[in-house]
Amino acid sequence: MKLIVQSDDFGMTKAVSLGCIEAIKNGIVRNTGMFTNMPDIDECFELIKPYLEQIALGIDLNITTGTSVLSHEFIPSLTKENGDYYTSKENRAMDNEENHFDHLKECRDQVYAEFKAQIEKYIEIVGHKPDYIHNHAYWTPTIEEVTLSLAKEYGVLSTMRMHSIEEVKESSMGWYVYGDAQKQLQSTPLEYITNDTDCLLDSEYGYIVSHCGYVDIRLFELSSFNTCRVNDLAAMINSKMKQWIKNNHIELITFKDLPEEWI
Repeated sequence: MKLIVQSDDFGMTKAVSLGCIEAIKNGIVRNTGMFTNMPDIDECFELIKPYLEQIALGIDLNITTGTSVLSHEFIPSLTKENGDYYTSKENRAMDNEENHFDHLKECRDQVYAEFKAQIEKYIEIVGHKPDYIHNHAYWTPTIEEVTLSLAKEYGVLSTMRMHSIEEVKESSMGWYVYGDAQKQLQSTPLEYITNDTDCLLDSEYGYIVSHCGYVDIRLFELSSFNTCRVNDLAAMINSKMKQWIKNNHIELITFKDLPEEWI
């Protein structure tokens, strides 16, 4: 089996970024997506530069965490007056039966503009288009439509396509325990993956999305998805995980290794 192991949210905070790098340097992660709207992203990119040859560096398109790339006047439906996005919780509260659980449909052009600005910021920082496109945290039909449109425009694979590709089996991320910081520490990614709970080994391509990271104060300010990241990191660098990869003759690959026709 060829296996894509992805760690999301690179650049969200310095601690998360360092955790992603540790999972690349000493673990099995070969793909990570970058937040281009975060204030420390230039510094974080410098830290990951030595590893770019061995990974795919994608982009995590985001309209729920941190401050927008475009100013509030251009995307007033997506941000508060201070430029911060509405959180995932706040966005979901605006979705209802009346708008078919997609309040963003009425501001589709703003979603497109902000996502495109994030991609252009990636190109400005990295020097080329993203190796793949992923979405962060919050989904609506409008987000999917805009993302797939931009993926086609830039000629880049969107991870939204992965579940519809016959050769790919995607992990359900069923190891996460949701709740407060203490509850999240009960997650068991190592056991879940090495027991092949999702039967990935039966597929030609497997796809695992993780969230490796260390924890800092800024992470707690930005995300309720926090302490589980240290468990993901511990699993991805664990010798038992590496032995599972070896014993099952798994080839770790990046999005750059996938067939071009999948785009």
